[in-house]
Amino acid sequence: MIDRIKLPNEKTSVPTASVEAAPSRSARNPRFGANILPLALITLAIFAFLALTRDNFATAQNLNSILFAVSIEFLAIVGFTYLMVMREIDLSVGSVFAMTGMLTGSLLVAGWGFWPAAALALGVAGLIGFMNGFLVVRFNINSLMLTIGTMLVVRGLANVLANALGGRTYPREFRSLARTDVFDVRLSIVMMVVLVLAAWALQRRAALYRKMCFIGENMRSATVHGINVGRIKIATFVVSAMTAGLGGIFTASRITSADVRMGLGLEFVMVTAAIIGGASLYGGRGDLRGSALGLLLLALVLNGMIMYDIEPVFQQFVIGFLLIATVTFDTLMNRRKG
Repeated sequence: MIDRIKLPNEKTSVPTASVEAAPSRSARNPRFGANILPLALITLAIFAFLALTRDNFATAQNLNSILFAVSIEFLAIVGFTYLMVMREIDLSVGSVFAMTGMLTGSLLVAGWGFWPAAALALGVAGLIGFMNGFLVVRFNINSLMLTIGTMLVVRGLANVLANALGGRTYPREFRSLARTDVFDVRLSIVMMVVLVLAAWALQRRAALYRKMCFIGENMRSATVHGINVGRIKIATFVVSAMTAGLGGIFTASRITSADVRMGLGLEFVMVTAAIIGGASLYGGRGDLRGSALGLLLLALVLNGMIMYDIEPVFQQFVIGFLLIATVTFDTLMNRRKG
């Protein structure tokens, strides 16, 4: 059990006068929801522009397709957002997303039932998340560099699974999962709404969220004040991997067969959407509602490009440009506050 993280060059006994006597003001009240209204208005403006300029944009089929895609990607950003709140990052989400979906499909093709296959695949995803969190906490490894390595290892495993499947179609039971409706609404969309509402309650009421913000702002002070920093970080890495894996299962069901391109670049979409939604690479803040809106905004922009017949390969340029812009803005804002 890891209750404390020993920082580099940290003394065994830390004088209380050398750290804050209490959580900072922003940790007690971490500017909750300050960016939601402006972001919602920008997203609405983009929606209105596309609806007014493209007749086939505001159709029920197109809007349902956008929400469906966003709801699946949203599953991968749940734990990811809260890792950013604690000044950590998990760039292996795209690879775990792909591996979990393909592993579930492989087990089903081999004759397993859906629930045992999905449980095992999610268990593997959780183990990957645990290893990421344990190594970050126990050895104080930079999570960015560590999860780049995990990303490459897990992507290799996903490619092995894809080659082993050889283009075989997943069983009908699995293919129907992503198309399951609850009151004529896709299951993944219902899950997204429920998780956003749950996150809203968590962030407003639960001490855990305030602890995460405190950890992101000042990990040394959080440790001294008795917060189980290691335990919270490891648990969040596990959640990040498992929610990414859940999104991968829905995606594998949606595309019906193994695809080596599945989840490629997803981690960069996650970073961009989370920062647009109010998270910071410097920790201390983040809002799952904002991350959901960030994903929706990106989806509207990319869908609008399709409506305007812009080459699909240009989409990578747009995501890259937005990532550079958001990271630059985040860095400048944090320097100004510092």
